[in-house]
Amino acid sequence: MPTTPPCARRLDRAATRALDRLAEAAEVLVPVECAVCRAPGTALCRPCRLLLRRSCTRPFEASSAAPLLDPPLPVTAAGRYAHELAGCLLAFKNAGRTDLTPVLAACLATALRSAAPSWPPGPVLLVPVPTAPSALRRRWFDPVRVLLEDCARRGVLPAGTTVARHLRHRGATGLRPGPAQKRLGRAGRRTRPAGSLRATAPAGARCVVVDDVLTTGATLAEAPGAAGRRRRGRGRRGARGRAPARGSAHR
Repeated sequence: MPTTPPCARRLDRAATRALDRLAEAAEVLVPVECAVCRAPGTALCRPCRLLLRRSCTRPFEASSAAPLLDPPLPVTAAGRYAHELAGCLLAFKNAGRTDLTPVLAACLATALRSAAPSWPPGPVLLVPVPTAPSALRRRWFDPVRVLLEDCARRGVLPAGTTVARHLRHRGATGLRPGPAQKRLGRAGRRTRPAGSLRATAPAGARCVVVDDVLTTGATLAEAPGAAGRRRRGRGRRGARGRAPARGSAHR
């Protein structure tokens, strides 16, 4: 069994305390249940929390699982998109379970700290992939941004990093018309995100792109593409796309 680093244990204890406080407060108004096994009285029960922590103990390089990430870039995944991690992410994103923020933010922080030694020296901007406007209206919050900002508030981001919203969706929907991205095949995933993002990072910035779930890499590939379009549009060098650190999971 892998040994859990001290910083990861501290993050897990802090996340546990925050979850317990949130559950106690919410239970007064709305019954709370575990996001994975539905046990009553807690946002994430102890057995499920231990399994989640174990699944995210060792972040790993996952670029080989992203066939549409072109050009290839290093990708760090917090864990595999299955079981407890998948259940928590789905509940967080689709059911509005923001009470899971502390425990998912701890997983994200572990992945970022694992990836940080490979980043270039100097300040690094952590850039969340924005939620499409249509999804934002449905969810009322931006999941990746919420997790990154929670990490920043707790002081658990890698040294020298700052959260920066330097990616924006173009237009009212953000993506080309059609079915949801997760329902598309490889060809549809390749073409639909193309041109959907615009970059606003300052010239010469070192950026790490952070997203929630890695499937084919099409969305991640669009981020440096947006930076490249901005450079061409300005006629001089702009943001440099660096290692996209996948903060949560890959399928």
